Amino acid sequence: MKYTVQFMTCLTRKIGLWLIAIIMSIPLSGCWDSKEVQSINFITALGIDYIKDHYVAYAQLIDFSNIAKQDGPTSREGSQIWIGQGEGATLNMAVNDLYRSSQQQTLWTHVKAIVLTQNALNGHLEDIFNTLMHSGQLRYTPWIYATTDDMKDLLSSSALLNQSEQTIELFEPIKLYKQYSAFEPIRMHQLLDGLREPVATVLVPSVTNTNHTWTNQDRKPPLVQMNGFYVITGGQNQGRVDANHAAGARYVNYNKVYQYPLYVYSDKQKTPSLSLMLRDPRTVIRAKKSGTGVQFDLKTMVKAYITEDHSTHQSKRMLEQEAAQQIQNEIKHTFQHTQARKIDAYGLTEYLYRHDHPLWATHANKRADPLAHFKLGQVDVRVDIMNANTYKYNASK
Repeated sequence: MKYTVQFMTCLTRKIGLWLIAIIMSIPLSGCWDSKEVQSINFITALGIDYIKDHYVAYAQLIDFSNIAKQDGPTSREGSQIWIGQGEGATLNMAVNDLYRSSQQQTLWTHVKAIVLTQNALNGHLEDIFNTLMHSGQLRYTPWIYATTDDMKDLLSSSALLNQSEQTIELFEPIKLYKQYSAFEPIRMHQLLDGLREPVATVLVPSVTNTNHTWTNQDRKPPLVQMNGFYVITGGQNQGRVDANHAAGARYVNYNKVYQYPLYVYSDKQKTPSLSLMLRDPRTVIRAKKSGTGVQFDLKTMVKAYITEDHSTHQSKRMLEQEAAQQIQNEIKHTFQHTQARKIDAYGLTEYLYRHDHPLWATHANKRADPLAHFKLGQVDVRVDIMNANTYKYNASK
């Protein structure tokens, strides 16, 4: 009986302590300093320019509260995109200038894209990213772009079918790249890795919002699209390569190409005789001393699938040879065009640094224009058409 009373007394005491703890925790059940999403300015894109002797920072705000309340697409009248502009002698001063009239707390944790002007690329990359990474809010994952367009117009670009502005290519480039691998998107950590290496080559996609393709009731809304790339080597901008001269880099210097169309023309006809979908090209580079410079031999292997065929009674092998010849021409054209402009689009200097350091030390290190001593040797391209036997061709030919 004595032990029973002691047990009940102990149990009652524990229950009482639990009740007191629960009652005292009721006022603490919420976060006192929490804020509703509409009470915070979330920066979704950042634009950076350098004009004369000062920085200009552009911040894109999108109304997340409207997006959260909507179950489907919205009209453009309901879109809420705001572009802020701050200026200062340093980038930090330009960013702080945005706060003066921001009305509410501003957070940078949701930045998904950073766009740099050509002026910002020229000699200011190290300063820009030192400032951005010291903020403590920015992640290493935003997509990086460069542009010659007006920054306010670019950051105000539309989305197709009245979708959320968060679905445009600027924020989700990899989805489109898997379908149409024109220009390889890169994240900020990839550019930072390149800046830290003495001779690393990074291709930064160039973007524009000039739209020649889509219309909406006789109106052509501004839509983001990539139209080339800038070549950053050793932290310095070597220049921009537009789409007409950039095709060769797709085979030589991209990390991953999912698929991209190749149109094969015969006898200078305006209509292609064959349309292929190229996938997963791989290029092996070999360097050797040649006179007072370096010769680079390339061997490229590409898988391909026929998507359209207007050729007449050609074997699979002949089709592969025609496609290989066109790819070979594109590789040579890009090299010649960029070499003449002192642009190392293929990252050949980095290749020497990593794979043949004696050649790099002799023919590239500390030279003002190492590309002048480079030449393209043998370019061997092999195209393997995977589905020729589903058409009128015999795969064994």
